[in-house]
Amino acid sequence: MSKDNKANLRANHGQHSDSQPHKLSLLFRFMKFISWVIVIGLLLSPLACTVQIIDDIKEQQGGNDE
Repeated sequence: MSKDNKANLRANHGQHSDSQPHKLSLLFRFMKFISWVIVIGLLLSPLACTVQIIDDIKEQQGGNDE
């Protein structure tokens, strides 16, 4: 076995350049998804709080229809 073949058989412990863009793309897609979840949650939270406040007011007035 020549020295050239031994060098080719050694494991490459460095990062592969072809897998790095895929990891970044996956990370970017995950961050984009989490951002959408946060935005939708923030947009819906005032609605949920408003319903709770209305229910509390009705309960204080004694007119809870449920």
